[in-house]
Amino acid sequence: MKKFASVAAIPLFAGFLWAQSDQVTKTETTTTKTTYNGTLVDAGCLSKHTEHKETTSTSSPGQTTTSTKTETTNEMTECPVTTTTTTFALQTPEGQYVRFDEPSNTRIVEVVKSKKEWNDLINDRKPLKVRIVGAPSGDVVVLESIR
Repeated sequence: MKKFASVAAIPLFAGFLWAQSDQVTKTETTTTKTTYNGTLVDAGCLSKHTEHKETTSTSSPGQTTTSTKTETTNEMTECPVTTTTTTFALQTPEGQYVRFDEPSNTRIVEVVKSKKEWNDLINDRKPLKVRIVGAPSGDVVVLESIR
């Protein structure tokens, strides 16, 4: 009887092993795509200006406290895209600036050179209005498409 139970148990356990499904770990990475509209500008013109707004000193017996309040502002001067521009930014209608990563800048150069109407606008020093689709990555955007 023990021999019969052993012989019957082996196929039973084999059936359990066979019936188990393969467990697959599936990892999905999603990126958020954002559409930006605005004017393409030369990011090399973006300059930083630091202004010291206020300095105050407070004295009390045995102790002097000095505090300085500084404000850093970014200012974009008149910087249209030229035929030699290699780093780009997008000025939104709200006045914000969106910078692009290095591979995106290279793609923008290729697209700008390939579109005759854009070259005409650049040569006439007129604003280049574009629509960008990209994914934010830190303080830059990774370009997916430009129209």
